[in-house]
Amino acid sequence: MCNEALVFSNKPQGVQLEADKEYYFCMCGRSSDGLFCDGSHKVTSCTPKVFTVTKSKAYHLCRCKSSKTLPFCDGTHSMYRDDAVGKQVQEP
Repeated sequence: MCNEALVFSNKPQGVQLEADKEYYFCMCGRSSDGLFCDGSHKVTSCTPKVFTVTKSKAYHLCRCKSSKTLPFCDGTHSMYRDDAVGKQVQEP
């Protein structure tokens, strides 16, 4: 987790991913979709997380930026209320 990350959303996002394709997951919470890097992290010390999956299917990706299994959701988002969106990520 990046110490400058913002909570993009307190809900995960389902997304279809392709096996063996390289993805760049947004770690800063500032990208336009909260999922994939669009370069918005350049104003922070955060860097995207590069990942692949072994199976093509739908996955739930974290948008609270607090999951212990980033980029995948582990339910940590439930600790954030709606008013936490856009604010700094807290340690779970």
